[in-house]
Amino acid sequence: MEIIPDRLYRVPGVIGNPHLIVDADGLTLVDAGTAGSRRRILSTIKRLGHSPQQLRRIVVTHADGDHVGAVGALVAISGARVYASAVEAAALATGHPSRDMNVRGVWRLLFRLVQPFFRLRPFGDAKPVKDGDVLPALGGLQVVDTPGHTPGHISLYAPSVGVLFAGDSIAYRNGRMRKPFTLTTWNEERALESLRKQAALRPDIVCLGHGPVVRAAANKFPDV
Repeated sequence: MEIIPDRLYRVPGVIGNPHLIVDADGLTLVDAGTAGSRRRILSTIKRLGHSPQQLRRIVVTHADGDHVGAVGALVAISGARVYASAVEAAALATGHPSRDMNVRGVWRLLFRLVQPFFRLRPFGDAKPVKDGDVLPALGGLQVVDTPGHTPGHISLYAPSVGVLFAGDSIAYRNGRMRKPFTLTTWNEERALESLRKQAALRPDIVCLGHGPVVRAAANKFPDV
C-alpha cells in the first residue's frame, strides 16, 4: 500500500486509482474504481485499522465506470455521502457517462468489448459541488473545475499538503504527465485549459486516475 504523504493512501490493485484520506473525523475516498472494486477498497480500510462505517464521504472526479463503479455498494455499507459536479452527478443518476465516446473502427469494437467491465449502476443521491467549494478533508480539499475529459470533470487540491487529485484530466505515458487521451476526451480545447489551470496551482504531488503518483510535480506538467 502506497503512503503518499501521511494520512493519504492509494488503494492497490484497483483500476481508476482510488485514494483514501484518513482524518480525525473519518475517511474520505477520492473515486471508487470499477464495480468490482468494493472488496479491495474495504480491505484497505480495514488494513488501516478502520471500519467501513468510518467512510464519511466519496468524492468522484467524473462519472466514468472505472471511477464510480463501486459507489452504490460502498454507500450501502458505509452510509457515506457522495459528492460530484452537477453534470457528473446527473450522469451518475442515469447510470451513463456524461459524454459519448466518438470513436470509430477498431476502437469502437474495443470499447464495446470492455464496456461490461465499466458498467454503471444508477446512483441518484450525489450532492453537487462547484469550483471553489472546500470539503473537510486533508486540511481542506478544494474543488477545481477541470472539464475536458468529460463536461463536468473536477479535480481536488489540498494546499496544506500540496496534493492535487487530477482524475483523468491528466494522462501519463512514456514516464511523463501528458494531456488527456484524445479518444476519450469530450473537448480537447477545454482539456488543455484545465491542464494549464492545474499547472498554475504548482502542486508538489499529483495523484492521477491512471498511472503512478507524480512527486516534485510542479515542474513536470506538459507544455501546452
